[in-house]
Amino acid sequence: MKENLKEKENKMSLNVLMLVSVGSCIDTDNMVYPLDTNNNPDFDMGVHVDYTTDEWLGSLSLDDVTEMNEWVWKNNKEMI
Repeated sequence: MKENLKEKENKMSLNVLMLVSVGSCIDTDNMVYPLDTNNNPDFDMGVHVDYTTDEWLGSLSLDDVTEMNEWVWKNNKEMI
């Protein structure tokens, strides 16, 4: 399991969109990860974007919403 996590970390290090307004990032699998105090994704706490809360979505800044929509259309393997 730890080896798979390392692969995920390596893959994610180049392929995430930072969502500063909500202290999170999203990867190309539509997984959202909170950022730790060093602004690194916490891979143990990821959820699919479909399972984020209304509160989380409502807290996204207009800039982050715009960037996330463009990111999803351009990069993600599945569309939400």
